[in-house]
Amino acid sequence: MLENLRSFAQPYGGDLILPLILLAVVSLAVLWQFKSRMDVAQLRRMIRVAALVALLGSVFAMQLGAAYYALAIVLLVWGVVVGIVFGREIGRKR
Repeated sequence: MLENLRSFAQPYGGDLILPLILLAVVSLAVLWQFKSRMDVAQLRRMIRVAALVALLGSVFAMQLGAAYYALAIVLLVWGVVVGIVFGREIGRKR
């Protein structure tokens, strides 16, 4: 099964995209658990950090060439999802 995933991911950035997707999903799950324990200032800080990581990571991935555009998309989607989840939590706490 892992070989099927590797062959599927080959045109989208190779072996690097699989651990990146796993890291994005795990980090979203962990952040989902901790969002209720953070205050508004920490939530805003996390949104800024997620935006910075997503932007810089996607720029570097796009600089590597067209084969790594999927990595840039994964990073941007991760940053947007973190921003939406934490933004809703900020709205709920107000």
